[in-house]
Amino acid sequence: KRGPLSKNTFVNAYPGMLSSDGGVYLPEDLKVGGTINVWGRKVVLYDCDDFTQSFYMKYMDYDQKVNVIDVAESPIKHLKLKPPPHNGVGTEEDSLINCRMVQPKPHKPDVAKLMMHSGENLRFEAKMVNGEPEDECRRFVIAFFPDTDRVAVYELQQRNSGHMAGKFREKARLKNPETGKYFELKDLYVGKTVNICSQPFLIIRADEHCLQFLEEHSDEFPYADPRACARRLISISGEPEMLDEAGIDPDRLKELAAQSGVDL
Repeated sequence: KRGPLSKNTFVNAYPGMLSSDGGVYLPEDLKVGGTINVWGRKVVLYDCDDFTQSFYMKYMDYDQKVNVIDVAESPIKHLKLKPPPHNGVGTEEDSLINCRMVQPKPHKPDVAKLMMHSGENLRFEAKMVNGEPEDECRRFVIAFFPDTDRVAVYELQQRNSGHMAGKFREKARLKNPETGKYFELKDLYVGKTVNICSQPFLIIRADEHCLQFLEEHSDEFPYADPRACARRLISISGEPEMLDEAGIDPDRLKELAAQSGVDL
């Protein structure tokens, strides 16, 4: 309750109560920014009201607002938790919906892409370039399905290779280790090395249907623009093999381009 406030207090052993040495706090002892001892507890004076401010300025010529301490609590920031990594069971989209909804719903596919590219199958031929001599003769077909962005890998039959032909990687959406995102069609082109199932595959050619599809969408795949490719081959346009009406073998074309310093 209201009354004199002692500066220094101590405990008497026999009555078991706090006692003071007689000194009490006066107005000149109460300054904003300082501390006082209230019956053994440290109390910080962080601000005062307008009347107290005017009193100290009028009678003691002291500005209490100089050492005001801001004790306002900072706004609480709620950190957004990141979803846990995919454990490999099911698809990543289904696992993510389970983290966001109590009653999960099936993932909605891209209906426009399904309608435009349904049934499309773009095939690239590739070879394994892991440095192992026994894998140099192995040939694979990397199939990309643009309606669902899924990838499948099949091994071709090679005599005396020691490996059976068939499915190497079943059709699924796969992450590209180079980008950290799912494989897209723009990630697959001739001369590109892609990593699938921890194995590096060098794409060496594409089938005719795949080339026609990429040329029809050359605005999305600039490397398939026939005009841009023709401009790069101007330096070898005078070669006799380039003038043959029967055409030229793709591997031979790459050799001629390499001799002229053109990297295909």
